Amino acid sequence: MSAWRLPPSPDQSREGGLAAVAHLSRYRGTSREHTESDLRVFFNWCHDRQLAPLTAQRHELELYLRWLQDVRRFKPSTVSRRLSVAGFYRTCVIDGVLGTHRPTTSGGRVSRRSRRRWG
Repeated sequence: MSAWRLPPSPDQSREGGLAAVAHLSRYRGTSREHTESDLRVFFNWCHDRQLAPLTAQRHELELYLRWLQDVRRFKPSTVSRRLSVAGFYRTCVIDGVLGTHRPTTSGGRVSRRSRRRWG
């Protein structure tokens, strides 16, 4: 397993980094590499906006979705995979890092309405 660093964030960088490592430990091989890449892109996006990943809200995840589509110009299948970062929040809830599902209210998934509207 390669050393993985969370980009600096306004706060919670140590806690966020530990949560990311815990989340990545659930994967092996190619799945782990893809998940690591997805988290890195999301955390860099958060860093560029001075947003601590553990404090992200649903509307911010939807802004991230729009950024993937409009700025990065990813195809729908890539956007869908990159949004698997929502599973990171599910892991944080399971591990007790967060007390409630974040940033969505549908068990870690972006709602169908959001997918239709954005994708």
